[in-house]
Amino acid sequence: MNWGDILKALGSTAIIVGVAGWVAKKGIETWLAQRLNAHKSDLDHASAAALENLRHELRIAEAQKSRLLARQASIIAGVFARVERLHQALVVLARPIEHKGGKAKALRDAAAARFDEFEAYYYARAIWLDVGTNTQLNALAMLLHKLLNEMHFNLGPDGEVVDRPRWVATMTRLQNEVPDARGALDRQFRTLLGVVTPAAHPPGELTGVDGT
Repeated sequence: MNWGDILKALGSTAIIVGVAGWVAKKGIETWLAQRLNAHKSDLDHASAAALENLRHELRIAEAQKSRLLARQASIIAGVFARVERLHQALVVLARPIEHKGGKAKALRDAAAARFDEFEAYYYARAIWLDVGTNTQLNALAMLLHKLLNEMHFNLGPDGEVVDRPRWVATMTRLQNEVPDARGALDRQFRTLLGVVTPAAHPPGELTGVDGT
């Protein structure tokens, strides 16, 4: 037995095995690196796609919100203008000094027409407004309708006030309760539209039942 040959053979085998192991290791590392890069690429692509989808959804949501706010702003402006005209018509009707010359019935009819105008406009568009705003508008509409009816049925056939103390009570409610309700509604409108509420202006005074 030639130990030298044996050692040479073993050395050659060890080298071959070592080389094979190194090659195998490098192959595995290369394969893992390729898989990792591919996985990273997939993740980057999925992330970019998800981000773009999110941006698209946000753009749609922003456009929808913008259209909704524009629609609400238009409706609010229309409602508030009609509330203003109705309130002014009631204020004029409530002043007995305005009844001179037999104008009481005409003023009553004008106030009733203003209420019908407000009611027809608002209720057809109430669905566009939020629940809180609708609740306040409904309460104000009921109050204005009640005050209009009180004055309507307190005028005799000749247009004269039948029950003066009751007329004064109606005027007092018109002067005190309506501005409070309108002020709350104004703040609700401005909150809905993101507008800063300015300092409140004192409500206008009504003249007394004797015309002073």
